[in-house]
Amino acid sequence: MNLKEGIETALELEKKIAAYYSESAEKASEEAGRAFYHFLAKEEEGHVSYLFRMKKDFEENGKIEDRELPTLIRRDSFIIESEESLKNVGKKHSSEGKMQRLLRALELEEEATRVYERLVKELGKEGKKLFEKFLEIEEAHTSLVRAEVDYFNRSGYFYDFPEFSLESME
Repeated sequence: MNLKEGIETALELEKKIAAYYSESAEKASEEAGRAFYHFLAKEEEGHVSYLFRMKKDFEENGKIEDRELPTLIRRDSFIIESEESLKNVGKKHSSEGKMQRLLRALELEEEATRVYERLVKELGKEGKKLFEKFLEIEEAHTSLVRAEVDYFNRSGYFYDFPEFSLESME
């Protein structure tokens, strides 16, 4: 796979995920669900715009410019920069259909992570530099969606860490 094909692959994936989140935001019956999916749709739409610019750069110049990839989430500290839009996230959802939408969101984020891992490995220096940015962000998205799934399931985990342990009370 070459860089142009990698960009096109990523663009199609990001468009699919953005459409899913937009649809999920529309179907959500509660404000918390709408805010969660709207936040993720906005994030993915930013990725689509960025990839369109990268594709245009490559088609016009045969190379891509090194531009910052905007994101609302930073994995290094799980800072959510659009905190206001997520203030209701984590409130209990009321139906099984909503859980299935979350599980589908998790599948899509895991798929994106796998695609970006592959692109980082397969493409040269320029592609690696571009897609490592996406890989970091998609890993953060996966963690965010997984935390919401865990909360919904009342699994006792938050970002893969146990919320409490009976053993620690001894």
